[in-house]
Amino acid sequence: MKKEFFEYIGAEDSLASYSRSYKLVFLKSLLATMDAEGKAGAFQVTEQFKSFYIARKKSGKLPDANVDARIENIEHTPNTSILSVILDNPYKAIAGKGFVKQREFDDISYFVLSPDLVAELTPEDITNLNNIIEKKIQLYFSRIDGDTMAVDMQSLFNRMLDSYYDSRTSQAFAGNATGELFRKKAPAILEKVPTFDGDTYLIKGSIGQGNWATVPWICVFDKRITMTAQHGVYIVYLLSEKGDKLYLTFNQGCTKYIAELGKKKAIQKMQEIAKDIRSKMKADRFIAKNDFVLGNEYYEQGSIFYKEYAKENVPANDELIADFKEMLKIYQQYYNMTATDQASPIEEIPEKEEPPMIIEEYIVSDELTRIAEYIATKGFSYEGNLIANFYLSLKAKPFVLLAGTSGTGKTKLVKLFAEALGANTANGRLKLVPVHPDWSDSTDLFGHVDLNGHYVPGVLTDFIKAAMAEQDKPYFLCLDEMNLARVEYYFCDILSVIETRRTEGGKIITDPLIATEVFGRDETAKTKYGNLYLPENLYIVGTVNMDETTFPFSKKVLDRANTIEFSYVNLDTINPIGNAKTAILDNRFLQSEYLLLGECTEYEDIIFSTVSILKQINETLKVANAQVGYRVRDEICYYLVYNAKYSLIDHHDALDLSILQKILPRIQGSSSSIKTMLIELFKICIGNADELYQAADNAASDSMFDYLNRQESVPYRKSAEKVAFMTRRFEEDGYTSYWL
Repeated sequence: MKKEFFEYIGAEDSLASYSRSYKLVFLKSLLATMDAEGKAGAFQVTEQFKSFYIARKKSGKLPDANVDARIENIEHTPNTSILSVILDNPYKAIAGKGFVKQREFDDISYFVLSPDLVAELTPEDITNLNNIIEKKIQLYFSRIDGDTMAVDMQSLFNRMLDSYYDSRTSQAFAGNATGELFRKKAPAILEKVPTFDGDTYLIKGSIGQGNWATVPWICVFDKRITMTAQHGVYIVYLLSEKGDKLYLTFNQGCTKYIAELGKKKAIQKMQEIAKDIRSKMKADRFIAKNDFVLGNEYYEQGSIFYKEYAKENVPANDELIADFKEMLKIYQQYYNMTATDQASPIEEIPEKEEPPMIIEEYIVSDELTRIAEYIATKGFSYEGNLIANFYLSLKAKPFVLLAGTSGTGKTKLVKLFAEALGANTANGRLKLVPVHPDWSDSTDLFGHVDLNGHYVPGVLTDFIKAAMAEQDKPYFLCLDEMNLARVEYYFCDILSVIETRRTEGGKIITDPLIATEVFGRDETAKTKYGNLYLPENLYIVGTVNMDETTFPFSKKVLDRANTIEFSYVNLDTINPIGNAKTAILDNRFLQSEYLLLGECTEYEDIIFSTVSILKQINETLKVANAQVGYRVRDEICYYLVYNAKYSLIDHHDALDLSILQKILPRIQGSSSSIKTMLIELFKICIGNADELYQAADNAASDSMFDYLNRQESVPYRKSAEKVAFMTRRFEEDGYTSYWL
């Protein structure tokens, strides 16, 4: 095995099979911490791995090219998340070759080299491995550092001024290289300026989230003061709306002021703060006014000091560096002043009864972390990627089913997720509707004409009308215990209309929800409700309890929803983490960005690979006449495209969840073809078509569970586990389904 391992590592002057540095750094960390038996504590390896990238950032270097967000911001990333990066990337690749496994001893996790490999390795081999890996790391980063070592601010600013306006007005947002320029390259260059302290300052850039920002920015935050553009004082480079001028400003956030005081008083507040700061500090290199025209009133009025750089007249690099260093000195002076002047802090607002913040620029992964933390403060803990999974499911299609036994937190997830985005029952943007067993048609939802000929609105009519009137904010409808009545009967209108979604006039609309004849002769009601449709900001979530009191779902329902199963409950009490707050996010956060696969041109590779797997699965499903169609194909692809766009879940794990939530819920029956199909599906999920299972074998499920227990690396583990469960149920009852 030693020979194979050295061949796998490769020659010291070759980077074949190394697209990123993770695998090399993991091996370096493993060798540095393992004992004579080849065993290394997982968190010791994680610490070494993390320290490597932190050291690079502190020396002014990029952690890696096209890096995972958790590594890009590694100094703020908890060790558990770093361990997830290791498990999702380098470990999975190396473990797949059989060289290393993850094991637990006395409830402590370890990485363990294969005993066969350890038996062959000598101390000289270990030294040789360390040398090879170290040289490969140096070779790898020489290619990255060579591109970024120079602090060329002039070229950076010229590129911004030359490219952004044209990109914003004529190019697609998704995948645009301009985003890389603002989010990664600009921060990387600014971090290399002498005197910049990565421990004190954080740099973030944004061109918008999902859509182009009129005024893109690059912020420098003193982490002791603020880490967000929404409040506090910070340095920010601002590109004008016309793209012809770039401003270096000492500025302040306004979101909290607007939420508390309203627009007019918020601007007055910022002007007072700016005047106060100018009276206490000197900034001879900059203009101490707010008289420039940017295209964003809040940044204009919030400016304390600024300097203008015009297109085709950007100063020399030395001057730009000197300006930035001087602004850092001003920022430090401001910190010194406010840190010692606690009696009358300049920018702070009392924290009590703080209203939700209105977030206009955000990073999806950061917001999902905030949402999870908010939910945790309410005493609920959801497994793994469930919050990201719920988000992706809603974004792919605004109809999601939450299934599980009673009391597992399904309704609470909807309520707390909505609250974290600023929607609640008090402001009318969250509606919880308990389903009644006697509902047999859509009249309870959408209304009927009474004996006097007057139209009586249903429980959803006015809620949907309110959502239509406020389409910049998300509205959440939770149908609780959705299958107490037959869903196909009372929900049929929505099931049909949701499939007519299309884009018109820049908005997603549908066919009308209520047929004209429903209003009878009530012309007033027809005028008021006749144009009701499913607006783009309405998100429908149904909670499902599968027991003897409920009805099963037809494929018509299951095809149109992601079905998220709740089978995990953490009964431990949760200590609140920090002081997570609600925030007001506009509808861009959840709104579907694609309604046709042809619109996802920049993600063709993901779509191609996904469709290839689905075709393989569909061939297996044909055995029991259970194959999926275009709708399921498209919605799985949308889910994976959004996941890739926002870097939320490992791709294989995301595809695993899609199979689990879109394909397996449709499978049920008692014929022998069902078991044959399940066995073939299991082989696809484990990535091993050679495993022998026979439909006639009444213990095939035992073999499946045994295989899963023995194998550390399974491509689609959750789906494989569910298939094994469904197979066991078939063997025990002669019938199976997805539901518990």
